Amino acid sequence: MTVYLRRLALLAVVISVTTGCVSREEVYCHETSYAESMYLYLKNDTDYQKQIELMDTYFREATAKGKKVAPGAYAHYALLKSKVGHDGEAKSYLEKEKTAFPDSRRYLDSSMNAVNNKRANTAAPSANDPKKPVSSKAGKGK
Repeated sequence: MTVYLRRLALLAVVISVTTGCVSREEVYCHETSYAESMYLYLKNDTDYQKQIELMDTYFREATAKGKKVAPGAYAHYALLKSKVGHDGEAKSYLEKEKTAFPDSRRYLDSSMNAVNNKRANTAAPSANDPKKPVSSKAGKGK
Protein backbone atom coordinates (compact mmCIF):
# COMPACT_ATOMS: atom_id res chain seq x y z
CA MET A 1 0.00 0.00 0.00
CA THR A 2 2.81 2.44 0.80
CA VAL A 3 4.53 1.66 -2.50
CA TYR A 4 1.27 2.48 -4.27
CA LEU A 5 0.94 5.81 -2.38
CA ARG A 6 4.56 6.72 -3.12
CA ARG A 7 4.09 6.03 -6.81
CA LEU A 8 0.87 8.02 -6.81
CA ALA A 9 2.60 10.93 -5.05
CA LEU A 10 5.51 10.77 -7.48
CA LEU A 11 3.10 10.76 -10.42
CA ALA A 12 1.28 13.78 -8.99
CA VAL A 13 4.58 15.66 -8.61
CA VAL A 14 5.66 14.80 -12.15
CA ILE A 15 2.33 15.91 -13.60
CA SER A 16 2.29 19.18 -11.68
CA VAL A 17 5.88 20.01 -12.60
CA THR A 18 5.48 19.24 -16.29
CA THR A 19 2.16 21.00 -16.72
CA GLY A 20 3.30 23.98 -14.66
CA CYS A 21 6.19 24.54 -17.05
CA VAL A 22 4.10 24.45 -20.20
CA SER A 23 4.21 27.82 -21.92
CA ARG A 24 0.83 29.20 -22.73
CA GLU A 25 0.19 31.17 -25.85
CA GLU A 26 -0.46 34.82 -25.16
CA VAL A 27 -3.98 35.82 -26.11
CA TYR A 28 -3.56 39.59 -25.93
CA CYS A 29 -1.14 41.77 -27.81
CA HIS A 30 1.63 43.11 -25.56
CA GLU A 31 2.98 45.78 -27.89
CA THR A 32 4.66 48.49 -25.82
CA SER A 33 3.02 51.40 -27.63
CA TYR A 34 -0.18 50.87 -25.60
CA ALA A 35 1.73 51.07 -22.33
CA GLU A 36 3.61 54.14 -23.56
CA SER A 37 0.37 55.87 -24.52
CA MET A 38 -1.12 55.12 -21.10
CA TYR A 39 2.05 56.37 -19.40
CA LEU A 40 1.97 59.67 -21.30
CA TYR A 41 -1.71 60.16 -20.49
CA LEU A 42 -1.19 59.47 -16.79
CA LYS A 43 1.76 61.90 -16.77
CA ASN A 44 -0.70 64.58 -18.01
CA ASP A 45 1.02 64.88 -21.39
CA THR A 46 -1.36 66.90 -23.55
CA ASP A 47 0.07 65.75 -26.89
CA TYR A 48 -2.99 63.61 -27.52
CA GLN A 49 -2.19 63.20 -31.21
CA LYS A 50 1.07 61.44 -30.32
CA GLN A 51 -0.83 59.16 -27.95
CA ILE A 52 -3.39 58.41 -30.67
CA GLU A 53 -0.57 57.50 -33.04
CA LEU A 54 0.87 55.14 -30.42
CA MET A 55 -2.52 53.47 -30.07
CA ASP A 56 -2.85 53.21 -33.86
CA THR A 57 0.51 51.39 -33.83
CA TYR A 58 -0.77 49.11 -31.08
CA PHE A 59 -3.91 48.19 -33.04
CA ARG A 60 -1.87 47.51 -36.20
CA GLU A 61 0.53 45.27 -34.24
CA ALA A 62 -2.32 43.34 -32.64
CA THR A 63 -3.88 42.74 -36.05
CA ALA A 64 -0.55 41.77 -37.63
CA LYS A 65 0.21 39.29 -34.84
CA GLY A 66 -3.32 37.88 -34.82
CA LYS A 67 -3.72 38.82 -31.14
CA LYS A 68 -6.65 40.32 -29.31
CA VAL A 69 -6.55 43.89 -28.12
CA ALA A 70 -6.02 44.15 -24.37
CA PRO A 71 -8.95 45.07 -22.13
CA GLY A 72 -9.24 48.83 -21.85
CA ALA A 73 -7.38 49.62 -25.09
CA TYR A 74 -10.49 50.62 -27.03
CA ALA A 75 -11.74 52.66 -24.08
CA HIS A 76 -8.38 54.45 -23.77
CA TYR A 77 -8.44 55.19 -27.49
CA ALA A 78 -11.98 56.54 -27.13
CA LEU A 79 -10.81 58.82 -24.33
CA LEU A 80 -8.00 60.17 -26.50
CA LYS A 81 -10.35 60.69 -29.44
CA SER A 82 -12.75 62.64 -27.23
CA LYS A 83 -9.85 64.82 -26.03
CA VAL A 84 -9.23 65.97 -29.62
CA GLY A 85 -12.94 66.52 -30.30
CA HIS A 86 -13.75 63.35 -32.24
CA ASP A 87 -16.75 62.37 -30.13
CA GLY A 88 -18.33 60.20 -32.84
CA GLU A 89 -15.21 58.04 -33.08
CA ALA A 90 -14.95 57.97 -29.29
CA LYS A 91 -18.46 56.54 -28.98
CA SER A 92 -17.68 53.98 -31.67
CA TYR A 93 -14.60 52.75 -29.79
CA LEU A 94 -16.50 52.61 -26.49
CA GLU A 95 -18.99 50.34 -28.23
CA LYS A 96 -16.08 48.20 -29.48
CA GLU A 97 -14.81 47.95 -25.90
CA LYS A 98 -18.23 46.88 -24.64
CA THR A 99 -18.54 44.28 -27.41
CA ALA A 100 -15.05 42.87 -26.92
CA PHE A 101 -15.29 42.89 -23.12
CA PRO A 102 -18.92 42.60 -21.99
CA ASP A 103 -17.88 42.83 -18.33
CA SER A 104 -16.94 46.47 -18.94
CA ARG A 105 -20.40 47.43 -20.20
CA ARG A 106 -21.84 48.47 -16.84
CA TYR A 107 -18.82 50.59 -15.91
CA LEU A 108 -18.60 52.26 -19.31
CA ASP A 109 -22.32 52.98 -19.40
CA SER A 110 -22.26 54.60 -15.97
CA SER A 111 -19.14 56.58 -16.88
CA MET A 112 -20.73 57.83 -20.09
CA ASN A 113 -23.91 58.80 -18.23
CA ALA A 114 -21.84 60.81 -15.76
CA VAL A 115 -19.97 62.56 -18.59
CA ASN A 116 -23.21 63.30 -20.47
CA ASN A 117 -24.83 64.68 -17.30
CA LYS A 118 -21.81 66.87 -16.62
CA ARG A 119 -21.85 68.19 -20.19
CA ALA A 120 -25.58 68.87 -19.99
CA ASN A 121 -25.14 70.81 -16.74
CA THR A 122 -22.25 72.88 -18.08
CA ALA A 123 -24.03 73.58 -21.37
CA ALA A 124 -27.06 75.15 -19.68
CA PRO A 125 -26.59 78.95 -19.46
CA SER A 126 -26.52 80.35 -15.97
CA ALA A 127 -27.60 83.78 -14.72
CA ASN A 128 -23.95 84.70 -14.16
CA ASP A 129 -22.82 83.65 -17.63
CA PRO A 130 -20.43 86.34 -18.94
CA LYS A 131 -21.45 85.58 -22.53
CA LYS A 132 -25.10 86.29 -21.81
CA PRO A 133 -26.17 89.67 -23.21
CA VAL A 134 -26.79 92.30 -20.58
CA SER A 135 -30.24 93.81 -20.55
CA SER A 136 -30.37 97.37 -21.88
CA LYS A 137 -32.40 98.41 -18.83
CA ALA A 138 -29.62 97.40 -16.45
CA GLY A 139 -28.17 100.39 -14.66
CA LYS A 140 -30.78 102.90 -16.00
CA GLY A 141 -33.19 104.86 -13.92
CA LYS A 142 -30.81 105.75 -11.10
